[in-house]
Amino acid sequence: MSLLLSLTWSLFALSTPVLAAPATVQITPNLVRDLATINGLKSHITSDPHHITKNWTGSNVCAFKGIYCMKKLGSSELAVASIDFNNYNFGGPSLLLTGFLEKLKDLSLFHIMGNGFTGEFPDLSGNADYLEEIDVTNNNFHGRFPQTILDLDLTYLGLRFNQFSGPIPDQIYTNMPNLEGLYLNNNQFTGPISQHIGSIQVTELSLGNNKLTGPIPPSLANAPYLEAVTVHNCSLTGTIPKELGSAKLLTDFDASGNQLTGGVPEELCARKMTSLTVNDNFLTIPLGPKCQALAAKKILDISGNCIPGAPKQRPAAECKGH
Repeated sequence: MSLLLSLTWSLFALSTPVLAAPATVQITPNLVRDLATINGLKSHITSDPHHITKNWTGSNVCAFKGIYCMKKLGSSELAVASIDFNNYNFGGPSLLLTGFLEKLKDLSLFHIMGNGFTGEFPDLSGNADYLEEIDVTNNNFHGRFPQTILDLDLTYLGLRFNQFSGPIPDQIYTNMPNLEGLYLNNNQFTGPISQHIGSIQVTELSLGNNKLTGPIPPSLANAPYLEAVTVHNCSLTGTIPKELGSAKLLTDFDASGNQLTGGVPEELCARKMTSLTVNDNFLTIPLGPKCQALAAKKILDISGNCIPGAPKQRPAAECKGH
């Protein structure tokens, strides 16, 4: 993780060096509060294969591994600005975010990919005014999509490889104007993809490996900054929208492993695509010349479909009725 992913913090001056030596840090009330919060988390960590928490001693929380402090803008007062526990493999039967994340009120970045946190996502109402990035990829969270996230001004959200379930709320597409990356793949989300998806401002959108149903909304083409979309390995039906050919910046599209029918639109193949992956569906319409050109360049993958005369297609018995 780069600690400089966010260049527009309103609270913290990134040019200010982190002060880690206990003798040089003024232990302010907010650092006392955050130290108690970190120590509370430490008491629930029963598996620490990389021995990270051996460093978590003393009164200077800014010196703890994975915890980064910065001076508040216009002040000499330090605050815990970033948590980076990526791939620490922390574990414990009661390793929850509740009672931890919502108490770190000055955070801007929160990255805990590759750990054993569990339970539901905590309510952050009124406690995360500066939070811009959340990445809880590859943990054991469950429950519905965390509604509390929708009230934050995030630039990055990664919930992938967990057990979140239920519908994806429309507000994730309409109410987060500064969101640049949205990664919800490899969960248990259900329901159709919202027609409001065209309002999303991200450059990368990953919804694959969920239990989503229904069609790919043509409105997806309206997303102004979208470059890469993955909706693979769901249960999507219908056809690939020809409207995607008019998408402003789209270069990568993966809808493999669904139940899509019809063909690959020539309008989409006419774009300067770097990857167009629609294998393992039930497409039946032969490729047009532009799509043939992409297939010849190995940019377009149509294997595992039902297209007459195309190589590596499904057995005829699997294609009946499509």
